Amino acid sequence: MRALTSKERRLLFALLGALFLLLNVVALKTFLGRRAALQANIATLEAELMQSRTVLGQKDYWTERAQWLESNQPTDDMTTVDDDNRFIEFVESTAKESGLAYTRRGGGPVSSEGRPYAEVFDASTVKGNMKSLVEWLSKLQQPKEFRAIKQLRVKSGEPPEVICDIEVARWFRPVGGQAP
Repeated sequence: MRALTSKERRLLFALLGALFLLLNVVALKTFLGRRAALQANIATLEAELMQSRTVLGQKDYWTERAQWLESNQPTDDMTTVDDDNRFIEFVESTAKESGLAYTRRGGGPVSSEGRPYAEVFDASTVKGNMKSLVEWLSKLQQPKEFRAIKQLRVKSGEPPEVICDIEVARWFRPVGGQAP
């Protein structure tokens, strides 16, 4: 093998220098990308840690509320529809007692999968004057009864009548404490 000329040696060093530089640029880019990803991960973990410490600091607050729920939330035997029917009858009867025309659009139990409570809802349309509607809505929303208005749409009918499309739900603790 013959010896390299000075021009060939310069080209070889230039090629090796370019390869060295290229490898360093690729390595630097990879390093900076991983570093940024790790810093973002650290920021996320620090935020989660702060949130966890905050929640842990409020443990007594939430324990007290969990105990209140345990003692006050009504139970429902998921094998029967008695509680569901009583709720739906309550919604209808209170609407009629308030002087509203009641038309049921749907309702019944809602799938409780992934939730610690059972839910039954009533979707209906009521018609009447605004004062009667507000009084009825007030009867529905009693905190210890675990009833909630999930959706409400009020529109004008023949004056002074209003038409209200409403979804009312009631939440139960399943007997045995486990949702189906």
